[in-house]
Amino acid sequence: MGRRDEAAAEPVASTAKQPSNFVQRLLTAVVLVPLLVVSIFVDPSSWSILAVAILAVFFAGDEFLRMGIVREGDRAIGLRGAFAVAGAAIMASNTIWGTRVAMAPAMFAAVVLVSLAVLLRKKFLPDAGRHFAIGLAGLAYVPMLACVWPVLKHEHGPEWLCMALTVAFLSDTGAYFAGRAFGKHKLYEAVSPKKTVEGSAGGVIAGVASMVGAGHYWLTPEVPLVHAIVLGLLGSALGQVGDLIASMLKRTFGVKDSGNILPGHGGLLDRVDGLLFVAPLLYYYAAVFLP
Repeated sequence: MGRRDEAAAEPVASTAKQPSNFVQRLLTAVVLVPLLVVSIFVDPSSWSILAVAILAVFFAGDEFLRMGIVREGDRAIGLRGAFAVAGAAIMASNTIWGTRVAMAPAMFAAVVLVSLAVLLRKKFLPDAGRHFAIGLAGLAYVPMLACVWPVLKHEHGPEWLCMALTVAFLSDTGAYFAGRAFGKHKLYEAVSPKKTVEGSAGGVIAGVASMVGAGHYWLTPEVPLVHAIVLGLLGSALGQVGDLIASMLKRTFGVKDSGNILPGHGGLLDRVDGLLFVAPLLYYYAAVFLP
């Protein structure tokens, strides 16, 4: 979900490239939005959204590993494959049996699998400690946070997953346009030079408006108005934290985008960095406060 700060920081080479990028973004949205609508609302089961979520986690998790581990002469195919299997297992088990039952054993099995994959890479043992840390961090960062996407629909209904997407995306969009229009004061220049305090405030306003308007008054009327305001505030703040964390990782690993799988957008991790933090907030709110 994050606006790719490094890309925004670079001067545009020529205005002729802008329409092409816009067309790429539009075509990507034309493909992805109907897929999400069908998997969230049209299919009454949780299988299609689980499949979409597993694919998203596969690409986002692989982008994280490739940023941190893959170097010349080391494509880390075995480790990336183990990570993909572990991520899929976390996603599926939590959807089928629920996070209360499946989270701990699924994470245990995933840690064992990734640890073995690192241990068996004898050629790269000098870097094993770093690879071990990156692999385990990736498990917590991507599949553990993302596993609530299909669970939101499975346990609380498609409206809740839609609200998680709405808060995350509209908060990001509000921050982008408010920053473009009013941004003067840097928010956290060391991590993201283009983000501003004014943009962050616009994101918070958009997050609250989406949770109140689309949530309390439409999709999730069971959420009291005061709760919706607080969820909007917290959701927007967490989404922006997720965006900053993704920017921090890209700066650390020396890349502009996490990947290039989405034309005009970059990588999958660039698109879901905020949702990774917003969705668990809504899931655990619904689990604790609603019947």
